[in-house]
Amino acid sequence: MRSRRTRMGAFTLIELMIVVALVAIIITLAAPSFRDMILMQRLRGVNAQVVTDLSFARSEAVSRGTFVQIRFQQVSGVSGMSCYIIYARNDSLTAPECDCTAAEGSRCTDPSTTEIRTVQLPNAQSVTVAPHPSLTHDRFTIMPRTGGMSPIYAAVPNVPISTFRIETYIDGPRKFENFFGIAGRVGYCSPAGSRVGGEPCA
Repeated sequence: MRSRRTRMGAFTLIELMIVVALVAIIITLAAPSFRDMILMQRLRGVNAQVVTDLSFARSEAVSRGTFVQIRFQQVSGVSGMSCYIIYARNDSLTAPECDCTAAEGSRCTDPSTTEIRTVQLPNAQSVTVAPHPSLTHDRFTIMPRTGGMSPIYAAVPNVPISTFRIETYIDGPRKFENFFGIAGRVGYCSPAGSRVGGEPCA
């Protein structure tokens, strides 16, 4: 009885190397756009959280019947962060304030202040939240009766600021601008030069 040899098809080593090289090229070309997509999704998520937290802070001031303050801070460096903290206080003064860069449990050390919510964004995640560069203040206060912003005065000239503006950004072309108005209006827009889409800032 003669044995039959079965011929099996297989890839040669050269064919496998060609396939691996093609896959590596495709991944190399697709990686930057995939990373950009992830960063944009992260930016949109963080910006949505900022807008939500601005409205949340307003509702907390009204429901608690007390002043609520929001402070924004930044720590430079790879291991640094940008952050903001929402806290209740007994009056409309700007001091003492809470510190969102501190560890949990030690952010509001004065008994006249109570931490409500803190958000920390490590610099390594590439998304930053900060007051607009034109502002000289890193915080604003929400009044309990109206839910509006307590007047902030610019250093030069000494006139009240009607809107507190906050930037959420990766870089210049990828930036949102959020705002909290003197009457408590909350919203966001796309500043000039930004490619994030949405309603352009006036």
